[in-house]
Amino acid sequence: MPQEQKTEYTPRERVVAAYKGGFADRVPAYPIAGVFAGCLDGLTIEEYCTNPAKAARAMLNFYDRYQPDIMIAFNDLAKAAEATGCRVKYSASVVPSIDHHVLQDDKGKLARMEVPDPRRDGRLPAFLEQCTALAAAKLPSALGSVNVGPCTIAMLMRNPELFCLDTIDDPAFVHDLMRFATDFAKRVGDAILETKIGLSYSDPTASCSLIGPDTYREFVKPYHTELVDYFKAKKVGTTVHICGTTHQIHEDLMDAGFVAITIDLDQQADPALKVDQLDRLVTLGNQRSVVAIGNADVTIFERATRAEIEAEVKRCIDTVGRRSRFVLSTSCELPPRANPDCVQWFMDAARDYGRYERILDR
Repeated sequence: MPQEQKTEYTPRERVVAAYKGGFADRVPAYPIAGVFAGCLDGLTIEEYCTNPAKAARAMLNFYDRYQPDIMIAFNDLAKAAEATGCRVKYSASVVPSIDHHVLQDDKGKLARMEVPDPRRDGRLPAFLEQCTALAAAKLPSALGSVNVGPCTIAMLMRNPELFCLDTIDDPAFVHDLMRFATDFAKRVGDAILETKIGLSYSDPTASCSLIGPDTYREFVKPYHTELVDYFKAKKVGTTVHICGTTHQIHEDLMDAGFVAITIDLDQQADPALKVDQLDRLVTLGNQRSVVAIGNADVTIFERATRAEIEAEVKRCIDTVGRRSRFVLSTSCELPPRANPDCVQWFMDAARDYGRYERILDR
């Protein structure tokens, strides 16, 4: 139950309460914002992803506008693979992507490669600068960073389609590539921690929508577990975001040791699955001290009405709001051209409908 002796909470206190299995005044909430913050500030996507000073200013302006309970440093998921030699393509309307995979034509090149240095290679030093600036702002929110998970690094280096074929034709190579990518993810994580900001990994290609649960367990879970254990030894908890359908591997993700799991769904998914996945993850999370984060459908944020945004917030809170270890968020990153009003309506609805005073007295 909420702590009766306290009526006002900082955003960080709200989040800490949820992580500890308790209640504050309301469900903590935040939209996942990356390049949207830059577009909101009048930047091109390329400017936001390549100019850390402008990116940091855009992120702080985003915070001032929406006051989320969690603030994240996030630009794009192509930067890690780019540092290995992949080529990034920018667009005016979608997040950066890889248009040349460093291992696509010659997977034997892996044996000659060195793990990149995040303090020197590619755009990683710029991202560290962005993290440092956000930490220095000393916002009252909980603070984290979005880093690239090992499966996504590996797939972007090789090419997702070829990687999936390699799991059948050359599993030894896949393990070698995952070894490289995991060592890289650790190295980036160490550098991020020096900026005094929290640690999370986005690993969308580990989704069962792409590789399936058996493939996840054979080729990804051991490296997720290793990554988590590496930082656990440093007394740092890690969170994970995986796009698409993940209910088949919820328990695997908990076994790996992640302290929080963000859930996403394909926009074509059965609407009932949005409820079932969220309910299942929060139920398991409460049993095993893991926080569930999600899963308001982010695909509607470009053109939804206020009523539609409020309905998404209510769906999530009505499903699991009576339980702790839940943080309301968008199912994935806000689209670059999301309607700023939709984001405001999301936070407004969270602050109103997510009050524990209302939820727990029903």
